[in-house]
Amino acid sequence: MNTNQITSATNAYQTSETYKKTSDSKAAEAKTAAGTETADSSAVVYEKNSTDKASTRNSKNKNYVTLSKENKAVIAQLKADAEQRTAQLRSLVESMISKQNQTFQIGTLTDEKMFEMLRKGQLEVSPEIRAKAQADIAEDGYWGVEQTSERLFSFAKAISGGDTEKAEDLIKAMEKGFKQATKSWGDTLPDICQKTLDSATEKIRSWAKDSSGSSEMADAAQNAFETQAGTSALDK
Repeated sequence: MNTNQITSATNAYQTSETYKKTSDSKAAEAKTAAGTETADSSAVVYEKNSTDKASTRNSKNKNYVTLSKENKAVIAQLKADAEQRTAQLRSLVESMISKQNQTFQIGTLTDEKMFEMLRKGQLEVSPEIRAKAQADIAEDGYWGVEQTSERLFSFAKAISGGDTEKAEDLIKAMEKGFKQATKSWGDTLPDICQKTLDSATEKIRSWAKDSSGSSEMADAAQNAFETQAGTSALDK
């Protein structure tokens, strides 16, 4: 990400006037001197205010740039991790299909078909795979309620830029992702997915309360719920 460096320069203005002094206009001279002093004082105040405003803008800009970099790093990391986990699940399903059904063409395996096979228990799950799935959806597992809802919460904070006023919009986006995942799954999602949605919603609302977008949030939620459901199905 390119960062625009903002520099501020304060221009000093000097005003000079030539006043004619006469022996019989002492009052006028005093008035002129007072006027010059007032003008000079105003110039000083103006310069100070301009500098302060520029410094404030610089400070805000630096904070924004730093925050933006941090958020982008969080988003990229969470997306990459989710994609890797989803790819692992798909690879596992393809491996099981290859061993159990020689007539099935792996190239025709869509996400919807994969979820259907998992949902209906059409794949023979080995004891080793079942044990791994049980560990993954356990209370302290990667696809357990706590860890999954925490990842969704972290993603929500990152794409909001820390703006708690976007909390309800993020929750709506997450609910949209839940509905999309339900559609892809082809039936009601396992209870663990609903518990995860509730937990993530609570985390976001608690964050917004204590601290007092979007299609990407929906996509992230959909991905999480679908893969969580698939992993849960392997435990059956």
